[in-house]
Amino acid sequence: MEAAARRRHPGAAGGPGAQPGASFLQARYIPFFLILFMYFSGCFTPTKAESSMPGAALLLVVPSGLYYWYLVTEGQIFILFIFTSFAMLALVLHQKRKRLFLDSNGLFLFYSFALTLLLVALWVAWLWNDPVLRKKYPGVIYVPEPWAFYTLHVSSQH
Repeated sequence: MEAAARRRHPGAAGGPGAQPGASFLQARYIPFFLILFMYFSGCFTPTKAESSMPGAALLLVVPSGLYYWYLVTEGQIFILFIFTSFAMLALVLHQKRKRLFLDSNGLFLFYSFALTLLLVALWVAWLWNDPVLRKKYPGVIYVPEPWAFYTLHVSSQH
């Protein structure tokens, strides 16, 4: 038994230097998205007049959407992100029936998530036929990491 343990590579699965699996990496983002959703659930107002965003806040939606795009693609947490987005949309539709509207903070988060979803869709569509990335990310849900794209296509040109 000890000989088998000594032969095992320290980074092998289950070894002392093993890398965490994908499910663990996704699980560590669950509190983040849960807190975002809880915050979002408190961003409703009974008056439609308060449901607007200042122009400066609209400008900040772009960097926020880019940040979430990077988080979703590099962290490989698309499933968690899409479930949170659908939960937010369902909450908006439910609150709309109660005549409650998103305030500026809720609109900012909702628009950031919508932009992120658009950016992820464009990213996947752009890299859909890349044979190397397709082999690296097999399966039904194909969301390549930006770092993998960079190391494959950009850094090899320098």
